Amino acid sequence: MKRFLRTTAAARVSAVLALAAMAFTGTVSLDAHAADSKGNYIVRGIGARPCSDYMAAVGKSATDVMPYMSWMEGYLTGINRLQAQTFDVSPVTEAAIVGQMVRNYCTTQPTLRFETAVAQLMNFFAPYKVTAQSQLVEVTVGDARAALRQSTLKWMQEKLKAQGQFTGTPDGLYGNTTKTALIAFQKAAKIPETGVPDARTLVQFIQNEAQAQGAKP
Repeated sequence: MKRFLRTTAAARVSAVLALAAMAFTGTVSLDAHAADSKGNYIVRGIGARPCSDYMAAVGKSATDVMPYMSWMEGYLTGINRLQAQTFDVSPVTEAAIVGQMVRNYCTTQPTLRFETAVAQLMNFFAPYKVTAQSQLVEVTVGDARAALRQSTLKWMQEKLKAQGQFTGTPDGLYGNTTKTALIAFQKAAKIPETGVPDARTLVQFIQNEAQAQGAKP
């Protein structure tokens, strides 16, 4: 089996990691509702391991990474179940890409435990989580592909419309009007002009939004 993060898809989203790193350099506040008065709580299973262990697994094989990915997906499912107004805590639906973004953060803080790295990524995504049930939209244009929630695509269309790049009605449906607007956005952002709302493009939207709101990069 090919090593984790060495696929064509991984190459296409490599810039996502750099964008995520920029967002992670600021202070992130973690709320552990089950913690004791000192903020302590037990992390069960592989999430308690340090980021350096995850990085070592990434360097070995997909088989070594799989336990981390399985734990992460269970962790995110738990957040979705227990957090109010949360259908999907992550606007990025592909687990492999979320794993890449966690990997990038672990590179900068190898002693951090894996659970905390995942939690901080979800805090970064918190303003853009899917709050209610939303259809999964799958888009393929040539070799480029993406899978995201309809509500997330609608949010992207609304931003494109505000910038004068989208002339249709934001509805979360993908078509030629959306494709043309995304190409214009991608061209301005100097990222691959695929017309596909992939993870790299979505993170660019989020980064732009954070900067517009005055968040520290």
